Formats: sequence, C-alpha cells, structure tokens
Amino acid sequence: MKIILLQNIKDLGRIGDIKNVADGYGRNYLIARGLAKLATETTMKEAEFLKKKNEVEEKIVNEKAKEMAEKAKNIILEFTKKASKTGKLFASLTKEEVAEELSKAVGGKIDPDSIDFDPSTSSGHQAHGEHIKQAGEHMIGVELIPGVKAELKVVVKS
Repeated sequence: MKIILLQNIKDLGRIGDIKNVADGYGRNYLIARGLAKLATETTMKEAEFLKKKNEVEEKIVNEKAKEMAEKAKNIILEFTKKASKTGKLFASLTKEEVAEELSKAVGGKIDPDSIDFDPSTSSGHQAHGEHIKQAGEHMIGVELIPGVKAELKVVVKS
C-alpha cells in the first residue's frame, strides 16, 4: 500500500515522503493514528506541498536552535541543595530541574530528555545518567535538535 507521511516517523521517513508499507501496518497503525494517509493522485500533489512546508519549518527551527545553543554556551546554572559534609546531595539534581532553569535562561522550551549528564565530562564528581548526586561543578550536554548541541556548566552548592 502506498501512503504519504503526515509526521516524521523514525526509521520510516519524513513528512511528505511517499512510502510503500504493508497493508495492515498502513491501515491499522499509520492511517488510524493520523500519521499518514493513502497516496492517490490528489494527495500526491499535496505531498509535495507538505514537503516544502516542512523544509521551511525545519530551517526556522534549526536557526532558533542554533541561537539557543549560542546563548547556552555562556550560561552557568546554579542550584542550592541540601548535602552531607562530604558534598553528597540528599535530593539529587534531576534533568527536569535543569531543563526548567535552562528554559528560562535561553527563552525557549528545553526538553528534559535532551539533557545529558555525562559522567566523563563532569569534573571528577558522579553524575550518573538521570541525576547529579554530588555538589560541585558539572559540565552537561544539551541536544536542542538532532545535530545542534551545546555544553554548559551546572554548579551545585550545598
């Protein structure tokens, strides 16, 4: 069955792409969820329009993401948390907390899933995956959109 994608779908295609898929997958999943529609003569012309519109929107989003990445490079986020005498936090710093503060700082919405607490980039402190559990300075990565990344410093004070 030939379909036109109305949404970007990982491992399948982008908005406006015309794809051949299994009948059941197309009818019961893609079309039923509004992710695609059946490809006909009239919808094929619409697919070209969708593709061009999507390219323009992606270009705008890409520019905005690059601006936000530039702003984020110079930002140092500071948090105060209760900690033990050794600097271990009683309540760890989460991606959601960082995303909220970073969103305010750059003037745009930052998704918590785009934040990377990479232990190899933190300065000797433990930052395992989802949380920062130690007071001190930590370098974190933020992927604003695929391909546009920024690194910034997070300081956790006890």
